[in-house]
Amino acid sequence: MPLYSRDKVPLLLKAVQGGDIAPVYLLFGERYLCQQTARSLERILVAGGGTVHPVDGDSEDPATTLANLRSFSLLPGRQVFRVSDTRLFHSRNVAETLWKKAVTAFEAQKKEQAARALRAMFEAAGLDADAPDSDPAGLSETAWRELFGFARPGGDLAWIGEALAAGRPAPARSSDRGGDPAERLLDTLAAGIPGSNTLLLLAETVDKRKRLFKVLKKEYVVVDLSVDSGAGAKAQKAQKSVLLEIIGQTLAEMGKSMAPATMDLLVERVGFHPVAARMETEKLALSVGERQRIEKEDLDAIVGRTRQEALFELTGAIGARDLERALLIASRLQENNIHALAIIATLRNYTRSLLLFRALQEQADSGFRASMTAAAFQQQCLPRLKERQQWKKELQGHPYALYMQFKTAAAFPLAVLRRWMHLLLAAEMRLKGSPLKADTILHHLLLSMLAGEK
Repeated sequence: MPLYSRDKVPLLLKAVQGGDIAPVYLLFGERYLCQQTARSLERILVAGGGTVHPVDGDSEDPATTLANLRSFSLLPGRQVFRVSDTRLFHSRNVAETLWKKAVTAFEAQKKEQAARALRAMFEAAGLDADAPDSDPAGLSETAWRELFGFARPGGDLAWIGEALAAGRPAPARSSDRGGDPAERLLDTLAAGIPGSNTLLLLAETVDKRKRLFKVLKKEYVVVDLSVDSGAGAKAQKAQKSVLLEIIGQTLAEMGKSMAPATMDLLVERVGFHPVAARMETEKLALSVGERQRIEKEDLDAIVGRTRQEALFELTGAIGARDLERALLIASRLQENNIHALAIIATLRNYTRSLLLFRALQEQADSGFRASMTAAAFQQQCLPRLKERQQWKKELQGHPYALYMQFKTAAAFPLAVLRRWMHLLLAAEMRLKGSPLKADTILHHLLLSMLAGEK
């Protein structure tokens, strides 16, 4: 059977509605899209009667799931067994992807999500996340690579224990014994299951080299709902397409409309968070009452970017030399009533940090190289730098964050950063004593900093 991509999901749903029903469906990729597609499948599968049996993959007993799948149910209609966050496709090859998900979730204060990704990573390496001797923070570089298949990240890893403690402990799974669950599922499918039973497997990350994946792709139905999470133009375009589709569907369901420019602004404010896109759209639709069209004023009143998030995006755009995005964010900041002087102050502090870190790199004994890894920076450079008491406060941050700031600073010559300080001072003086509009002054500043860099 073919592997369905995200844009082919309507064809899949049409085939299922026409009676072409497979015993097993694997949906993998972006979590919200998997859940949304599963719900659409379930509605069709049980339209003529039946029951959906949800199973949490984190606490699943695979033997019980297989027993239910093999059995003829006393309940009428089709029996759909949906296993969310299935662990059947985890292996050491996906450990690094799971680690990145855990780091991202923890930094966003989503500790339950971070704990789920960490537990999956531990299990892929054959570890028990709740065992006292499984704490990876104390692992050497060699031991970490042997267990997880990628280099040990730099920085203090004590947060792993904090994340696991905050997350929900995985219940004991007494029936996991008896061989590889993936192989047992293949044996069960080969022996045949009742025609009224259907298995839905949902996973964010899969190892496509596993035999189970290859068999499901060849003989059953696999749906790839992955969305590139990168920052490149192609990835950004794909992410925006997904968000616009979600917003459009939500508006249609609630009988509302929104101008394309307003939808673009909503996408920019929520970022690539599909659940947030739907929730914020629903919030907007409810806020306008009987009115059918949602205007920009409604968006400004209901969906605002936090000052910290927006200012951080502006400095990020400058660090990446992305002039177009920097100009756009500066305009959005003013639209959200963030004073131009506050923006200047943020840029001045950011430039001072870059100037300091670039000056430290110029000193021969710093040992910093733009090509060095985060681990090497923490082990070789940071101890030397922290010996300088006058910069103790500036070097108190997380080692990895400091490493990224040093990397950014390395891309800008000292002369450029010094020039930025003069430009910032001139812009501040214009804001305080010139009749020019604030957005004109800010745009001129950003153009002078980036377009006029050479």
